[in-house]
Amino acid sequence: MTDPCVEFALAKLDAFLTGELQLPKKVDTGIRTLRSELGTITAFLSAAHQRAVQDQQILDWVRKVQDAADDIIDILDLFDHHKAENGRALSVTRRRAYRSIADQINDIKSTLEEINKGRERYQLANSSQAALPPSPTTNRVYSHLHPRIAPLFLADADVVGFEEDRDMLMAWALDMVDEHKVMFVVGMGGSGKTTLAKQVFEAVKQDFGCSAWISVSKSKKKLEILRNMLDQLCRCSSRAETAPAPQQQSSEHYINLIREYLLDKRYVIVLDDLWADDVWRSIMLALPRRNRSRIIITTRRGDIAYSLKDGSVDVHPIQHLSLEKAKELIHRIAFPGSRICPPALATLSNEILGKCEGLPLAITEIGHLLSTKGEREPEWKKLRDSLASELTSHGRLANIAKVLILSYDDLPYHLKNCFLLMNTFPPNHPIQRTELIRLWIAEDFITEGNNGKELEDLGEEYLNELIQRNLVQVWQMDIDGRPRTCHVQNIIHEIVLSQLQDENFCEVYPDQGTFDISKERVRRISIHTGDLGQLCPNLRARALLKFGRSAPCQHSIPIGYSSLKMLRELHLEGANLDMFPADIEELLLLRYLCLRNTRIRSIPKSIGKLKHLETLDLKQTLVRTLPKEICHLSKLRYLLVYRYDIEDYVAFNTIKGFEVAGEITRSANLRKLLFVQVNKNHKIIVAMRDLRELRRLGIMGLRKEDGRILSETIQMLRNLHSLNVAAENEAGVLDMPEISHPPPLQRLYLNGRLERMPVWISELHDLVRLRLKWSQLDQQCNNPINILQDLPNLLELQLLDAYNGDQLEFNAGKFQKLKILELELLRQLKRILLGLNLLK
Repeated sequence: MTDPCVEFALAKLDAFLTGELQLPKKVDTGIRTLRSELGTITAFLSAAHQRAVQDQQILDWVRKVQDAADDIIDILDLFDHHKAENGRALSVTRRRAYRSIADQINDIKSTLEEINKGRERYQLANSSQAALPPSPTTNRVYSHLHPRIAPLFLADADVVGFEEDRDMLMAWALDMVDEHKVMFVVGMGGSGKTTLAKQVFEAVKQDFGCSAWISVSKSKKKLEILRNMLDQLCRCSSRAETAPAPQQQSSEHYINLIREYLLDKRYVIVLDDLWADDVWRSIMLALPRRNRSRIIITTRRGDIAYSLKDGSVDVHPIQHLSLEKAKELIHRIAFPGSRICPPALATLSNEILGKCEGLPLAITEIGHLLSTKGEREPEWKKLRDSLASELTSHGRLANIAKVLILSYDDLPYHLKNCFLLMNTFPPNHPIQRTELIRLWIAEDFITEGNNGKELEDLGEEYLNELIQRNLVQVWQMDIDGRPRTCHVQNIIHEIVLSQLQDENFCEVYPDQGTFDISKERVRRISIHTGDLGQLCPNLRARALLKFGRSAPCQHSIPIGYSSLKMLRELHLEGANLDMFPADIEELLLLRYLCLRNTRIRSIPKSIGKLKHLETLDLKQTLVRTLPKEICHLSKLRYLLVYRYDIEDYVAFNTIKGFEVAGEITRSANLRKLLFVQVNKNHKIIVAMRDLRELRRLGIMGLRKEDGRILSETIQMLRNLHSLNVAAENEAGVLDMPEISHPPPLQRLYLNGRLERMPVWISELHDLVRLRLKWSQLDQQCNNPINILQDLPNLLELQLLDAYNGDQLEFNAGKFQKLKILELELLRQLKRILLGLNLLK
């Protein structure tokens, strides 16, 4: 007879084993349910963010939905990680991971049930439109009456800084060219578009048979706009006609009436504050294109304006006020009697104007507030230091926020997240285009669509739309017209900081100090100055961004595995580190790691644990070798390991690259690889042929015999856009005479002697930048100009110690687009013959 204790133990064991064996199936089922639920939640959040919800209860409920979505993403990522890491075998490690995931699935189900009860408690509709206002016209647009109306009643004498714009637009409006013309006046909110348009309209309307000023803001419906237009046009007639009384007429009815009325008339119409292109397209149908008529449209939406630009439609971008004009405006308002700033307040005045960055609305509103302070220096200091709080909805500068926040409200959901992330950077911090897009990709803000576009190309489209919507300003432009660096204007940045916190998007710590981050639910942390302090042990964050220098720290950062194990992005640019932080290897879901501008010298083998890593940014560090484990990171897209040592601009070895112990064939997703040091290892050049997605390659230390191998490799990299090649030393030869079908290179940098000028360069029709350094081409048969002069898109050409002849001739009609020509260290050169149209 079996011992009852043994039977009980066997029964427990059998139940345990049955449960363990069923565990993967249960987890798989739970994961499928969560993936489906995430799609529904994402659709709801997208709809919610398109409306500016005001009710605090609903806002809190929406935040809980967002938190649940983040938790689901964490569970899905962990599941995918453990499934890929442990395969199908039910090992001890995998069972432990599955048990943990099963517990998390149960927890999130309970959370979702509570959220659903909340929806019922607040009597919200059971749809993706739950908790949302009934239409876009019920959002924040009604609260900014004063800032929108005031520009219509300004006297000309009170307007500062638009003299040139006004004269240009008046000349355009009164031009006797016999054609219909449209002018979009484009600028960010508060830039003076309405003020300028009103000045021009009042000055020229007497020269037209009829005129109308029409508000087309977001609160207006198309039928209302068309009806208003017909009323105004009829009233301006000498016969004082009356528009037909409304009888539930359609838009088509009013379009026909307006068109018939204007058919034989010369008119000028201003459409103020356009937000949607379909509104303009409807109005356009009502306007006959004849009789030298003029239409002026003010809008923040540069993306709409530039998409419609053609022969009869032009765009006039509004520039912010210069410092001198900004001073004139604020002094007029703050000191209405003398209009002169006392010397004791000059510095404070300039500091405040620095935050305004020439934005007329900000200068005007702050000026009015300062006018109540008199000339009391302590009051001016207090306002300077409290601008951020004054810009909130309850502050005395709320009018500024009410106007500017409309541009954020108008963004589609995916662009809102992209824009919010830009505001986690410090103010006045130039944000690199490429760095920003890498962060967006790591955050999944950019996802692949059905159009087959690369994530990087989509990211550039997103950034360009934010720029054209006048929410982001270009700081530095590249030679080909793409933004190299950009930033968010100070005033908008201050306003959006509160938005970051309200939406629990990010906790930003802008001031010097040590921070005690005690909140558990923080999606992102951004520290502008100071050190990382004590973090909450249960903190769950997706990103930690640290900017600027801090006090020297040890070989780890204060992150325990249990606190920030869910990090996707870790940005520690400029941190005072001299060794790779040991805790990083435990961040299993990490996608983005930036340690640039640190003193780190080596990367441990444990980097191979970061299976999801997409970006490894080690620019301006002391790292010179990478372990072979780096080659096993199959998701890696950007491997950036190099340092500029620019003591002498014309020195050969200003760039220091890296050596890698293994072959990079497994990193087939690589898009950027900079800068690989070959050092007699030609196998690494051959291995690069499998990097078919590579867009930018920097390779150094080439011997003459490596040239032909590299040429064959380059020919196979059909997506390559930028190539930087350097010989092993200044006297080294780059032997790359033949590439029968070169990739569509846009940038080419060749550093080293060229025994022959590569003829294949003449086939690079997309090339915009070419730099030849230390080429030492001879005059007889290697004049580079003969091969380069017909490149149709070349914008920049640099020749540094690249030619040993005594004459260079640039023929007329060649180099059609060249903007920059740099000729340096051409020691034998005596004559340069320039064609008349060169560098025009």
